[in-house]
Amino acid sequence: MFDVSIIIPTRNRVPDLSRCVESICSQQQISDTEIQIIIVDDGQIPQDVLEKFRTLAAVMGRAELIYYKKTRPGVWLSRYEALTLAHHDIVLYFDDDAELDDPLYIRRLIDMYEQDESIAGVGGVAKGLRTSRLGRLLGVLSCQMSTSPGKLSPSSLAGSLLYWGEAERPFESDFFHGCNMSFKRDALRDMLPFPWMTSYAVGDDLYMCCLAARYGKLLVNPQLKIVHHESPRSRDRAGKVAMATAVNHYYLLALRKAGPGGYVALMWTLLYLTGKETVKRNLGAALGYIRGIGFVLNPLKNKYREFLAD
Repeated sequence: MFDVSIIIPTRNRVPDLSRCVESICSQQQISDTEIQIIIVDDGQIPQDVLEKFRTLAAVMGRAELIYYKKTRPGVWLSRYEALTLAHHDIVLYFDDDAELDDPLYIRRLIDMYEQDESIAGVGGVAKGLRTSRLGRLLGVLSCQMSTSPGKLSPSSLAGSLLYWGEAERPFESDFFHGCNMSFKRDALRDMLPFPWMTSYAVGDDLYMCCLAARYGKLLVNPQLKIVHHESPRSRDRAGKVAMATAVNHYYLLALRKAGPGGYVALMWTLLYLTGKETVKRNLGAALGYIRGIGFVLNPLKNKYREFLAD
């Protein structure tokens, strides 16, 4: 039997976090499973709220709630540092604005791991993922999407997850959706506190998948659905997110040992996004992408590549 450590990075979203924890504590058919609920906090959570969470976890039986207050902000560090607290075989990551509306979610997840020992990670789907034919065409032409649901785009972007709402059976994938993903804990042994993965950490889930795939296959199960109450806007400034898109995907290409075509595709994607945001008059984002292009072209940027060496 597999036991599960659930890691929830959060920052000042108590109502969302409360809904997430309550949905976890409503899971069924896991009485023989030990559960850790690890809240990794970059903000402030009132003590009475934490006591409520502990009471909910106690009702589950073999469950405990762990609260970890971080000193250095950033979701990548939240995911990384929480591994020192996770003691169980499976590490399951949810965003704090995720909600499990399937009471058998964890049971289904454990069953997948038990059926195939070669699995290193299992991902789920956020309800409502979809794209139009035009959106799909633009996504492929701008190198933000692959033509396959389980493949990253040539520039290493994860736009192909918009296909996942159409899937009916589990499929192998290069990547997961960060709001709803799990791994065998040992498969994350190569995680490091990468210094460029700060703040919003665009693509942090893609890095984790790339590292975990060294130790087994990754599967997406479309039955493992959550409701993602996602904010329409990032809590970081648009320009900062745009710049991080360039930096983080550049280093992701290096981690994946991509050839020259991957970097050319990334440049094309950044040029497309610059034009798109300029037309929409989102000048902060457009300037962020321009700075990102400058980063990719800068020959002095390789100071962090030693973190990606074998």
